[in-house]
Amino acid sequence: MNTLTHPDDNKVKDALNRARESGDAQWIRPLASAFAQRQEDAIREEMADLLGTLKISAAEVEMLAMLEEPEFEHVKADLLGFLWSCGFTCPGKLALVTRVACEGDFRQAMEGCTLVEQVEKTDHEQDILEALVVVRAALADSSKAVIHPLLRPMHDHLAMLNNTMM
Repeated sequence: MNTLTHPDDNKVKDALNRARESGDAQWIRPLASAFAQRQEDAIREEMADLLGTLKISAAEVEMLAMLEEPEFEHVKADLLGFLWSCGFTCPGKLALVTRVACEGDFRQAMEGCTLVEQVEKTDHEQDILEALVVVRAALADSSKAVIHPLLRPMHDHLAMLNNTMM
């Protein structure tokens, strides 16, 4: 795992192969950290592909936790995309996803909206209500006008989820 950030790309590739073969939870954080530290290149793309295909529940929990950590601030859009690619629905954490989507740039808002829109139902009423408050505040904020076209469908979907719980 330590070799994911090694300066020798061949060692990094070997570590990626081991991560791909084992596919267990212990690789999630080191892989995400290495992804966050690496400059754009083919190896970073391999890391992204692997992070976007982790179908273990620990990946969802870990990626959601990373959304709140400063170390991952610059890759929040990627983390939201990985969550979506893995098919996770973030039960009880839609307010977090919505907050992250609303505080970011267009790409981050798009990834958050896409993730929220894949949720078909939820039993977490308080979470949905908090998410609605967050997105309504962002829609009322004129400094976020560039992401409003993405926030409106997010709001509508959250409202639909809220209405189906009643």
